[in-house]
Amino acid sequence: FLVLDDVWDAQIWDDLLRNPLQGGAAGSRVLVTTRNAGIARQMKAAHVHEMKLLPPEDGWSLLCKKATMNAEEERDAQDLKDTGMKIVDKCGGLPLAIKTIGGVLCSRGLNRSAWEEVLRSAAWSRTGLPEGVHGALNLSYQDLPSHLKQCFLYCALFKEDYVFDRPEIVRLWIAEGFVEARGDVSLEETGEQYYRELLHRSLLQWQSYSLDDYYEYFKMHDLVHDLAE
Repeated sequence: FLVLDDVWDAQIWDDLLRNPLQGGAAGSRVLVTTRNAGIARQMKAAHVHEMKLLPPEDGWSLLCKKATMNAEEERDAQDLKDTGMKIVDKCGGLPLAIKTIGGVLCSRGLNRSAWEEVLRSAAWSRTGLPEGVHGALNLSYQDLPSHLKQCFLYCALFKEDYVFDRPEIVRLWIAEGFVEARGDVSLEETGEQYYRELLHRSLLQWQSYSLDDYYEYFKMHDLVHDLAE
C-alpha cells in the first residue's frame, strides 16, 4: 500500500512509478491525494473520491469548538450563532479556513461586537494573496500580535512540509531575539506559550509526540506556508 500525498504533477506516475508498480503483488493499492481533480484523471485512478465542503451546520460546530475553551463556553456561543453562521459562510465550507478563524474568535471572547468586527474585516479580501490561499488565512495572520507574526513567518523559511520539533523551534526563536522576557518566566516557557498560541490558531499543525513525549512534532499546512512566504 503506497500513499502519495498532495500530488501536483501527474508526470510522477510515468517518470518514477509506473514500471516499478507494475511488478506489485496482487491486491496492491496506491492512494493519491491532490487538490487538482485533473491529476487523478491523468493518473487513470480506478476510483476518485471528491472531498465535499462542510455543510453549514457542521461548519458552525467546528467553529464553535475552535472559538471556545470549554464546554460551558461552547454552550454560551450558541447565542452568537446568527453571526457565526455568516462567518462560516464566508469560509466557504473549508475546514482550514474555519479553524483559523475560530482561533481569531477565541482570542476575542464571546462578544457579539467583536465577532461582527471579524465578519466585516477588510482582511477577508484575497487581493494580492497567492493562488488558492483563502482570505480567512490572511485575516488570521493579520490578527496576530507582532511577536507572534515574526515567529510564524520564521517557520516559512524552512521548506514546505518540513517537520519541526517544539524544542528546536523555541530555541531558534530565542536565538533570533523573537521571544520577549517576562518577569520570572523563562524564555523557554514563553517561547512554548508562543508555540501553543500558533497551534491553537491552526497556523501550525500538530503531528505527533516522540516516544518519551519530550519532542512534539508539527508542520505548516502548505497553504499556510504559501501565505507566510
